[in-house]
Amino acid sequence: MPRLRRPPAALAVAGAALFLSAGGAAWATDGSAHGQTASVKKAKQPTNRGPRGRRGPQGPQGLPGSPGAPGAQGAAGPSDGYIARVATATSLPAGTATAVVQLVLPAGGEYIVTAATELGGVSTAGGFVNCALLEGTSPIGGGSTELPTQAAFAATITLTGATSGGTISLSCNSDNAAQARNNVITAIKVGTLHS
Repeated sequence: MPRLRRPPAALAVAGAALFLSAGGAAWATDGSAHGQTASVKKAKQPTNRGPRGRRGPQGPQGLPGSPGAPGAQGAAGPSDGYIARVATATSLPAGTATAVVQLVLPAGGEYIVTAATELGGVSTAGGFVNCALLEGTSPIGGGSTELPTQAAFAATITLTGATSGGTISLSCNSDNAAQARNNVITAIKVGTLHS
């Protein structure tokens, strides 16, 4: 039978240290040393880090992501359109203001209004025509043109204004007998008018 050798002293010291460390940890977690509790702090690991290096080049762009879900449909905007048209010729007696087209808009809104007419003389006398865009009887736009000395539709007037609704009309007054045709008023309701 082989004879056991005596362990080296280093092994005996290591075994004793292991026994003491295990016993100390058990004592710290149990806290049964005369009603006292002990806490064990975890030691911070030392880091051996050198100085920070320079930032490297940017990497390639990644693949595009999948498209998101479509959003909900928004509410209808405040826009409505209105139109009145008289295509046939309307006589403009000399010196008399004559409404050539009229549009009734709901009151209490905000509207951008445009009116246009094509003007012509009935003789070679020519003449001067003044047109007004009216809200009721109040002008919101106006313009004038001179008719050529020929019996032809050779002039156009386009007027623009802003209104809060009601009866909108285009009225023209000529110093000589004339005609107006292709008369139109358009209006677009908007949310707010800014000036």
